[in-house]
Amino acid sequence: MIFKISSFSDHSQGSSLNLLPFFILASLTPLLGLGILTTGCTQKKEITPISSSSPGEVQTQALIKRGRTVYQAQCIACHHSDPKKPGALGPDVYGSSKELLTARILHADYPPDYKAKRYTHQMQAMPHLKDDIDAIHAYLNH
Repeated sequence: MIFKISSFSDHSQGSSLNLLPFFILASLTPLLGLGILTTGCTQKKEITPISSSSPGEVQTQALIKRGRTVYQAQCIACHHSDPKKPGALGPDVYGSSKELLTARILHADYPPDYKAKRYTHQMQAMPHLKDDIDAIHAYLNH
């Protein structure tokens, strides 16, 4: 559609400036835009995640995060905040087996035939952490 706009100089000659088509177009523009936006909303689209992580990877990351939280809250009083470094009282614990963690955390003992890094025997059993052993293990072995 083409609209002709009279110049203001035409007003002085008695012709009227017809802006009605512009007002109609201006008032319809939001409705047209709304129609365009809402038509897309009725269609079902498959949403693909940005991350290509599998559910297992997501669970593993959550377990590692939980293990880090527990380690930071319960272990760094004796072990270093970086588990690869020895702490003031406890040794480095990075890479510890689940068997070792279970024995130390639940019973303050060592697995059979395990050679301890330190023989201070200052670690107390922490049975309240029994449900977090898998998470701590995941954190110390990631």
